[in-house]
Amino acid sequence: MIRAVLFDLDGVLFDTLGYHCRAWRRAFELRGGTIRDETVLRNEGRSSGDILPLLMRESGVEIPPGEREAFLEEKRRYFQAILEVRPFPGALRVVRELRERGYRLALVTGSDSRNVRLLLDDALRECFGAVVTGDGAGRTKPAPDPWLAAARALDVEPRECLVVENAPLGIEAARAAGMTCVAVRSTLGAKWLAAADLVVPEIGRVLDHPLLAPGARGPESSS
Repeated sequence: MIRAVLFDLDGVLFDTLGYHCRAWRRAFELRGGTIRDETVLRNEGRSSGDILPLLMRESGVEIPPGEREAFLEEKRRYFQAILEVRPFPGALRVVRELRERGYRLALVTGSDSRNVRLLLDDALRECFGAVVTGDGAGRTKPAPDPWLAAARALDVEPRECLVVENAPLGIEAARAAGMTCVAVRSTLGAKWLAAADLVVPEIGRVLDHPLLAPGARGPESSS
């Protein structure tokens, strides 16, 4: 039985990935390189530090090791400057509905804690019993570590968790963690999400998953 629902952030709850793509493109264009948005989207879930070598290879721009933190900070500041905070339609309703149904909730993201604070107001933050960010200790997606850390924080077993994702690496990480995964087709086509247990067109459809239906919940949940 499912006792906890674990959400990715960018591309699942908030429509932010277009801003991340713009910030990455600008950072490399200023240095004479170009990158594809699809590369960013397919590698979503990695920390910025983990994505950077992939984008350097694609763009042909080498950032010296001693300059990489400043480069990432420049990208981060531009992202924060252009960001418009826009939850996906129905996303916050899903979070609140699942909390009311008695599920334990966690947020698991490759974004760093500073970006997360821009998106979560106090009321939404209180819905989550755990928040795991990309600048925490340990490996990021596609390793299962972030999802497993969230399960430990919520005091549930991996098999009792349902993950809501939108990216291949997050799905891979969830499956490696032994968790059920629902993918939302918000940023990539269905072919990139095929490893999920279920693919839905928008986040509101997550509530229709049979494992989340009334009567399918774990013993600590209540109507």
